[in-house]
Amino acid sequence: MRSHILFDICALVVLFVGTGFAQDAQDQKVIPQLDREKLPGRQVKVSAICIGFGGHHDAKLKLAIEHLHTAGLNGVDIACLPEEFAGTEAEPVPGPTTDAVAKLAKQYNMYVICPIREQAGEKQYNTAVLLDREGKIAGYYRKIFVFWGEGLHVSTEGVKIFDTDFGRISILTCFDLNFPELWHECDTKDVDIVFWPSAYGGGSPLNAFAILHHYYIVPVGAGNIMDITGKPIENVTQPMPKQFIATLDLDRTFVHYDFHREKVEQMLEERKDEIAAERKLSEEDLAPWWLFKAIKPGVRVREVLKTYKIEPLRDYQHRSRERINQARKEGKRI
Repeated sequence: MRSHILFDICALVVLFVGTGFAQDAQDQKVIPQLDREKLPGRQVKVSAICIGFGGHHDAKLKLAIEHLHTAGLNGVDIACLPEEFAGTEAEPVPGPTTDAVAKLAKQYNMYVICPIREQAGEKQYNTAVLLDREGKIAGYYRKIFVFWGEGLHVSTEGVKIFDTDFGRISILTCFDLNFPELWHECDTKDVDIVFWPSAYGGGSPLNAFAILHHYYIVPVGAGNIMDITGKPIENVTQPMPKQFIATLDLDRTFVHYDFHREKVEQMLEERKDEIAAERKLSEEDLAPWWLFKAIKPGVRVREVLKTYKIEPLRDYQHRSRERINQARKEGKRI
C-alpha cells in the first residue's frame, strides 16, 4: 500500500511537470510531417514515449496524452507508449484508454501503439493495440512470453506484422526479448521496424537483434533506439523528458560481398550522385557487407539494386537458408 501511495504521488508530480512541457509544445510552431516523396530513401519519424509501466490510470493516461500532443506537434509518423503504461486494470478493446489515445492519433494524423491490459471475454492479455492515422484500430499484438507472476493468459496468435503507409512493422513486448525465435520470425516476415514496449531498457540483446536481422528496433523502456547497424541512433531529439524522437531511413540496405563486387563497382560509378556506400568491410567491422543509402531526393536504393541485379543481404540469407535446407532434406550437395 505504501509503495502504491508513493507511486501515485510521483505520478501526479510528473503529470504536473509534463503538462507544463506540453503547454510549451502547444505554443510552439508545428513541425510538419515528412514529405517522403521529396526525400532520399524511405524516411519515417518515430517517437518512443518512455513514461514507464503501470501506475494510477487517470494520471498516467493524462501524461501519455500530453506526450502524444508533443509527438504530434513534432511531425511524428508513429508513436509508441510503454507496456501497460496506464496501469494493470483490464479493459476491452476498444475501450476507454484506446478511445482516448485514438483521438490524438486522428488529430495528428499519426499511428500510435497503445499497450494495455486487455479483457477479452473471460481472458486477460498484455496487449499492444495499433491505432492508424484515422484513430481506427489497425490491429493488436498479444504478448507471447508473459513474465512469471503477471497473472495473464499467453498469446496463441504468434508474431504479427502490420503494413503501414511507410513500411512493415512488428511489435514484441518486454519479456519477449529473451526468446530469439520471435526476433528471427520478424526477420523472416521482412519487417522494417520492431517496436518493443517494455518495463525496462533491454540493453545489448537489442543491439544484437538489430544487426543480425537488419531492422530498426524502437525500445520503449529507455529510449535507446537501435539502428540497423546494431548501434544506438545518435541523432535523437528529446522535446520533453522521457520522449525520444528519431528519423529512420527504411530504404538503407545491406548487401553481401558474395557474387556482387563487379556489379557494385559499376553501380557506384554510374550512380555516384544517387547512391552512397555507407559502410563496407573494415578492420573495425569484419562482416563482409556493404550498407547503401540514397543521397538524392526521390531515389530508392532497393529499386536501383534491382536494375543491377544486386540482391539485398536479407533476401540472400532467406534464399540461402531455404535452398540449403532443401538440399539437406534431399541429401544433395551444394
